[in-house]
Amino acid sequence: MKIIKNNCKNNWLITAGLCSLALGILTSIYLFFYSSNYDSDSSLSKYTNIPFLGFLLLAVIGAPIIEEISFRGGFSKSRVFKLLSIVGLIGFSLIIANNTITKIITFIFLCILIISFYKKNKALEITVFLLNAIIFSLFHLNTEDLLTITSLAGFTFRFAFAMFSIWVCLNFNLFRSILFHTVWNLTITAIISIAIFFPDKTINHYEDDDIKVTWHRQSKSLKSTVDFFTPNHTIKAKNCNAIFLLKSTEWSSKSNNRLTTDFIPTEPFMEYNFSINLKDTITKNQDLYKPIKRFLTDSELIKPINK
Repeated sequence: MKIIKNNCKNNWLITAGLCSLALGILTSIYLFFYSSNYDSDSSLSKYTNIPFLGFLLLAVIGAPIIEEISFRGGFSKSRVFKLLSIVGLIGFSLIIANNTITKIITFIFLCILIISFYKKNKALEITVFLLNAIIFSLFHLNTEDLLTITSLAGFTFRFAFAMFSIWVCLNFNLFRSILFHTVWNLTITAIISIAIFFPDKTINHYEDDDIKVTWHRQSKSLKSTVDFFTPNHTIKAKNCNAIFLLKSTEWSSKSNNRLTTDFIPTEPFMEYNFSINLKDTITKNQDLYKPIKRFLTDSELIKPINK
């Protein structure tokens, strides 16, 4: 059984994509088992300030349409989509790209893409395809991730997807590449949804000089609550994400350096139940922000954005 028809062109894109996908899988396995500094892809954390339903709609509907027109529209036969691709990539570069490297490569790609509209050359064509996959991958990585070994897996997965999507667009049409993008993102969001709606509910414990905490992951809900000073000086938080818990204690801080926005969750969209018992040292001071931040950081539920 042949997966690729004989009349399809640029089948090397599929081969390159499969090689990149394999490299991403091998890198992920290596980092997971052998790297003490392993950190999962944190690019999802930028979306945790919007409702999960909004994230799903963006991932499954918005992103495929906008990204395919911007990144693959230049490979369409339609002049309208070619123009929209150029405008879209300029917009991505000005609004989303937050590092000079991505902006420079995008500018180079646009120049070569425009030349390729008028000059047909195999080497030029291959260069355009490769640069397209590269900038697509770079736009999906955080600036702080670019120079880390853990970024390799994220880059190779996105590079593989871009190669597949380019092949679909070239051999079928832009609509098919949008559909392919939708299916790809739908698969990823389904995996994420399983993790947050059916989480591991193992009971965890934490204790220091100020607080004693019992916590576990909880199936996602539409309502989060944090009750302060319940009986026995205990804070009860239900269906609460880590950032929401930290932010809810800002009022008690005596410091002006309570920048909750400088932290991101290590498990995007995950919710927890917390039972936080306040010891005598903390009930006198009433400063809850510092010990809660320390607990969340030590338990690796949040991390600084610039980590």
